[in-house]
Amino acid sequence: MNRTSWQTLVLITVFSGLIAFFVLENIEVRGGLGVPVSYLSAAGPALLAIVLLSMGRSVRRLVRQEPTSMTPIGASRVVVLAKAAALVGSALVGYFAAQVLVALDNLSAPLPEQRALASGVALLTCVALVAVAIRVETWCRVPPEDDDDSPGGVNHSASSA
Repeated sequence: MNRTSWQTLVLITVFSGLIAFFVLENIEVRGGLGVPVSYLSAAGPALLAIVLLSMGRSVRRLVRQEPTSMTPIGASRVVVLAKAAALVGSALVGYFAAQVLVALDNLSAPLPEQRALASGVALLTCVALVAVAIRVETWCRVPPEDDDDSPGGVNHSASSA
C-alpha cells in the first residue's frame, strides 16, 4: 500500500470544500438558517486522532521490534485506519472550512458567530486528525529487508541467461 500523498489530500479538501460551500450558500440564499454545527462536531475527529495515535505508537514499537501487544494483522488494520482517517479528515477539513466561510458572511448575528466558532474548532481537530493519520502512516512503514531474495523466493538480482 502506498502512502497517502499530500496532493491527494489537498485535492479532496478543495473538492469537498467547494461542494459544501455551494450547497451551504444555496441554503442560505433560499432563506434557510443553514446547517447547524455544534462543538460536539469536534469530538469525533479528536477522539479518533487520540485512538489512532495510541495504536500507531504500538505499531511503531512492533516495527522497531520492541515489546508490544500489537500483531502484524493488527498493524495492517492500523495502516488502513490511518489511510481512511487521512482521506475522510481531509474531506471534513473542506466541509468545515466551507461552514466557516458561509458563517463569516453574517457574523454580526449570534447564530452565525456560534456556527463559525464551532466550525473553526471542528476544522482544527480535523486538521489534527489528518496530521496524526499521516504520521501514523509513516510509523507503519516496514524497513526493507537486507537480503537479496524477493518475498516470492525468486532472486531478481541474478542475471538470466
